[in-house]
Amino acid sequence: MTPPKMTLHVGDTLRETGHMRALLFGAYMLLQLHHWANGTLPDDDEQLSTIARLSPQEWRKAKPVLERLFQQPGWHHGRVEEDLAAAKANYEKRAAAGSEGGKAAAKAKQSSSKNVALLQQTDSNATSNASSSALATYNPLPKKKDAADAAPDPEVELFNRGREVLGKQAGGLISKLLAAKQKSIPLARAAIEQASTKSDPREYIGAIIRGRKADNEPNWLDGIPGVI
Repeated sequence: MTPPKMTLHVGDTLRETGHMRALLFGAYMLLQLHHWANGTLPDDDEQLSTIARLSPQEWRKAKPVLERLFQQPGWHHGRVEEDLAAAKANYEKRAAAGSEGGKAAAKAKQSSSKNVALLQQTDSNATSNASSSALATYNPLPKKKDAADAAPDPEVELFNRGREVLGKQAGGLISKLLAAKQKSIPLARAAIEQASTKSDPREYIGAIIRGRKADNEPNWLDGIPGVI
């Protein structure tokens, strides 16, 4: 897993290295960077000199100065380890929040599916009852049907109900919802009924229109301040 961006504590670093020339300062920073990227430093002079990009002779002179800035034995840099621990805790917190969000989305989707099934069953029953009624009152002679007796338009009812839940000016929002549901009026109606149970119905419908994304594991590179 890629480590987070390293925080550079400018004030602390300058106070620690005010007595160093460029060569020694560079070696100190390279050791910290290796510690951050790998989580630890080797306790071996040859490897440490390579990490610090110093010759063996240069390392022998630099070591007494540098080792005072690390916890011994083992070359542990306290500030680097604290920052790594904080970054790990923040990563785990965001990962847990993402998991909870995924559970909530799945629960909402399940509830919406139940509402759709209920509406579809209701529509089926209504169609069956209408067919039975039509057969019972069948008249072979043509009869002109009054406009007032015509069945209500489902799309008109969808917009009427949508305005009750989302507000009188919600016509455009309802049209976008219908498009997001592939012009399925029962599915759009189910979404509106579900929205009516929410504290912010418009935001709920907006989220459906935008489309819900899967909750991926947060990247360690997100949200960690500082520079490398």
